[in-house]
Amino acid sequence: MFGVCTSLGIGAMQLNTGLHRMNTNIPIHVNTQIIIIWVITLMATASVVSGLKVGIKLLSEICFLIGNFIMLIWLFYDDTWYMLNAVVQSVGYYFQNIIGLGFHTDAFAQMNNAPDGKSAPNWLNDWTIFYWGWWIAWAPFVGMFIAKISRGRTIKQFIMHTMTVPILYVFLWFGMFGAAGIKMEREAVLANITCDSEFGGKNSSASFNGLYRLSCRASTDMWFDLMESFPALYPSLAIISLIGIILYFVTSSDSGSLVIDSLSANGHPDPPRTQRIFWALTEGACATGLLVSGGDQALKALRVVSIAAGLPYTIVLNFMCIALWRVLQIEGGDLDPNGPTFSHDLFNVFENAKRFTSFLVSIIAPWFHIGRAHSIITNSRGWMNMFVLAFLFYASVALVILEAAYSGLAYIGAAVYFGFAGAAARTRIQMREDHGINGNMIEDYFAVLILYPFAALQMYDHVWEGMDMEEMNGTSQAMTDLPPKYGDTQYGLENDGYQNGTEINGGNKEAEYDNSKL
Repeated sequence: MFGVCTSLGIGAMQLNTGLHRMNTNIPIHVNTQIIIIWVITLMATASVVSGLKVGIKLLSEICFLIGNFIMLIWLFYDDTWYMLNAVVQSVGYYFQNIIGLGFHTDAFAQMNNAPDGKSAPNWLNDWTIFYWGWWIAWAPFVGMFIAKISRGRTIKQFIMHTMTVPILYVFLWFGMFGAAGIKMEREAVLANITCDSEFGGKNSSASFNGLYRLSCRASTDMWFDLMESFPALYPSLAIISLIGIILYFVTSSDSGSLVIDSLSANGHPDPPRTQRIFWALTEGACATGLLVSGGDQALKALRVVSIAAGLPYTIVLNFMCIALWRVLQIEGGDLDPNGPTFSHDLFNVFENAKRFTSFLVSIIAPWFHIGRAHSIITNSRGWMNMFVLAFLFYASVALVILEAAYSGLAYIGAAVYFGFAGAAARTRIQMREDHGINGNMIEDYFAVLILYPFAALQMYDHVWEGMDMEEMNGTSQAMTDLPPKYGDTQYGLENDGYQNGTEINGGNKEAEYDNSKL
């Protein structure tokens, strides 16, 4: 939702700038931008109501053709050899530096203490982090939408047609127009155009012989500044660009509305039209609220919302990568889908009132459930383990609270919490090893670190519901306070006792069991 809304807000601001340049009677104002948002929203609503194979598909194809048309005009009208050489060189630099860029964090620039005074401490935040957050906020909708239109394709086809070919097209597009922007910037420098110049400067309404100092210009102006470098074609290119931008954001909004609508309809492939209209209008209202609340800092507000929406989903993406790898292992026959697993899913806390109550207990006292699970798998009382877990957990909470009185204690509390996660993960790791559950210690550690109440309840339930009778009989001292429901038939126990050879949890037991002893 917020990824699409950020795009709508930024798109409305750019469209407002383009319309103002075509007609100065159209003011650059938030009210104009709100009107633009709702025009796009109404068009998106009509598109999403018409369905995937009619409105959305048709508009997407028109957008693709418009983008190709503008790119080819630029390629042949400008210095063609320069453009092609720039694309090839840029792609080569990209592959040469992709590893370094992946690990680059601008650590020294953020210190803002360069001897020459030319450090840019905010560059990474304003550019890289913003785009990361923006793209990640788009990830849920784009992933679901691509999955919807890719149904029936093989993984090989998906990688080739959905990931490889679009990347090559992006290389071509950004390589060409990036090269055009660098060319204009250098020519403007040679023409002595500065940010304060009357023509081609920061607040100029006219170019200097078709040139603008792009590094001084607003981001919403830069595209139209490039178009103006071809005076004869500028009106036509500007109009085509405006149409393309409008349709691009219409297709973004309608496909986003379709996915959100499908999710809210419990995955229904053809959700009700009324519901489609509701979500399309909700996106427009959300984008409007962001623009109005941002005021003069509307662009900054949109960026902040995008990053804030993308941050929590970054954690979810890590778990989804593991889930995807597991599914591929199952499809390839390397992993048995029916093999040993935890008795409950990690997020299954709403099964019944009792389980939800146990989850609430895990939030404030995770040591209780983890300690009881530890006592079973180690055949001990487990009081010392409970004490250590409780001490680390409550100490971390107390230190964070005391940060209000003593600066720096929160950081100590964070370190203590990491210790708590490690101690709790030890029980989960041992549980995996004992029961042959697929996974690794890294997954266990981060499951406890990030989702400790869920992990604590899952460990507790697995031990108490999944232990076979021999283990229970050998740890009777630790199980004197078994849950009342442990004698229910749903856990494989009969109320009239057990005879020799009774099958329990998939194994034949040779001993005789009596429920009264439990």
